[in-house]
Amino acid sequence: MTDQQTFETQLDEAQRLIAWLRAELERQRALNGELRKAVADVARTFQESLAAAYEAGESGEIARVREVTRANQRNWQEYLQQIIRAAQRPPASAEE
Repeated sequence: MTDQQTFETQLDEAQRLIAWLRAELERQRALNGELRKAVADVARTFQESLAAAYEAGESGEIARVREVTRANQRNWQEYLQQIIRAAQRPPASAEE
């Protein structure tokens, strides 16, 4: 193999690596956006349910407090699953 062929092989490999890194960067950016959205949704829902539970507690509606608490628990599970699904996406293949 000549020096020129070696250089071209290394250049091709470097270009493939750059393309893969760019794709991986975009995948990570998308994942970060999804995670930020999920965290914002969790915070908003938690604040809303906390206010509803407080109001129900103040008025003595224990059954309503339980209902809000159970709904909050379901929401937490849903958001956790959303985060887990987003985080489990496989990275882009280096061959792509």
